[in-house]
Amino acid sequence: MIQETQTKKSPSILVIALGLICIILAASTIAAFTLNTPDTTELDKKDKKIDELNTQVAKLTAEIAVLVANQNQNTDQTATINSLNAKIASLNEEIAAAKSAAESWRRIATLEESEVVFNKTITQYQETSEIIFRESTKYAGYVVIEASANSTETVYFEISYTYKDLDYYQKEYLGREGVKSTILVPVLPSSVKITVGNDNQIIDGADKERMDAKINILITMYW
Repeated sequence: MIQETQTKKSPSILVIALGLICIILAASTIAAFTLNTPDTTELDKKDKKIDELNTQVAKLTAEIAVLVANQNQNTDQTATINSLNAKIASLNEEIAAAKSAAESWRRIATLEESEVVFNKTITQYQETSEIIFRESTKYAGYVVIEASANSTETVYFEISYTYKDLDYYQKEYLGREGVKSTILVPVLPSSVKITVGNDNQIIDGADKERMDAKINILITMYW
């Protein structure tokens, strides 16, 4: 199955249309990539681990309380109390690590994790294109491209990737000269490629003069 779009719309329309696509695809894929079994999510596993560790800490704390209460009758219990306290300290470290891992997974599941993968100003020569980003993604999410150019409306971005039997391709032109455009693209776990180019397409019925383009580009990955 091949999905392809090629538009020359205003930035606001792109944001709305592509944002809706992003939400729909992200919502349908999050569950698939957070589940390891039909009944247990990764978050459930991590929360269960935290509960188990807390139970162990509570049990050891109760044992210490009994030992402290009887400490006057048996001075040898001090070494045992110290040993149990050491075990509790170790378990508390495990709990802290488990909570951190659970929070990280929650942020991934709700698309709150992000990373700036490209932030440069480049010169794109007429009738040329270049790959500015190619990287494998582990989770479903979306890409946000924010860009503006000091030339005519001939600058475009191409985003493509293949996930199983899906070949995804999208081409978007920037808006008016000097105006920042925002492009949102949903992505699935795959090798994502982003290309920027500068051609001489006829836009709004006028044949634009060919010229090199100075482009400010900021690309952020969300997952």
